[in-house]
Amino acid sequence: MSRPRINLEATLFCGQSFAWTKIGAVYQAALRGRLVSFTQESLPSLLAKDGGVCEYFDCSFDYEGAEQHLASLDPYLARAIASFSGLRILCQDPWETTVSFILSQNNHITRIRSLYRRLSEAYGTPVGEGVYTFPRPEELDGVTEDQLRGLGVGFRAPYIIDAVAKSPILDAVHDLDDEGALSALMQIAGVGPKVGSCILLFAYQRRRIFPRDVWVKRIMGEHYRHHTCAFFAPHEGLAQQYLFHAYRSEHGRKG
Repeated sequence: MSRPRINLEATLFCGQSFAWTKIGAVYQAALRGRLVSFTQESLPSLLAKDGGVCEYFDCSFDYEGAEQHLASLDPYLARAIASFSGLRILCQDPWETTVSFILSQNNHITRIRSLYRRLSEAYGTPVGEGVYTFPRPEELDGVTEDQLRGLGVGFRAPYIIDAVAKSPILDAVHDLDDEGALSALMQIAGVGPKVGSCILLFAYQRRRIFPRDVWVKRIMGEHYRHHTCAFFAPHEGLAQQYLFHAYRSEHGRKG
C-alpha cells in the first residue's frame, strides 16, 4: 500500500516550522541532529526506510480521513483543502518549537526563519554545508541578552534566556492534559495562549488545539462567526493550519 502524498511546499513553509530551506528541488534541514534532504519525488522512498523522518511527518495518522471529514463540513474549508491537499502537522522537537514561536511574536515568517538560522549558525553544530542544528538549552546556557540582541532577536532575548532556565518544563508537558500543559508552558516568559497553543499543536501532537493569531481570528470572524473551533472537531488543529495557510496565500502575506 502506497503512502499518502505529502505536500512538502505547504507542509514545510506554512508557518509551523522555520528549519527548512529549498535549493532547487531539494528540501533540507538539520533534523534530530543530522542533515536530511530530499525532493518531493524522493520523499516516499526515504519515508519507507527512515523511521525518524516518517515520525516527523506524522505518517501514522489518517490525514486522508481527516481531510475528507473537514471538507464535508464547509465549502470554504473544502476549497482550502483542495488547494493544499497533503498538508501535514509535523512532529517537531518541543525545545526547538518553543524558541521558534517565541521568535514569532510580532514577526513574519521570513524574518523568523532568518532569526532561526542566525541562532543555529551562532550556537548550533554544523551537519552539512551551511546547515546547522538548532542549539539545545545546554548550548545556550550562559548566553547573554546582549549576545542574543546582537543576532537581531530584540525584545525576545530575555524570553529565550528564561526558556533555557525553564526548559525542564517541556518534559513535564507530556504528562499533562491540554489545559494543564498550556498553563505549564505559560510559565516561560514570552509564552502566552497563542504561542503555547502553537507549541502544543506542532510539538506535542495535541490535535484538538486551535491556535488563534490575528489572521485566524480574522478568518473566524469572516467565515465562521456563528461557530467556535469545536465546529472542526476532532481535527481542529489541522483545520486551523489549512485555513491559515490558504488565507495567507490568498492575501499574499509574509506572516
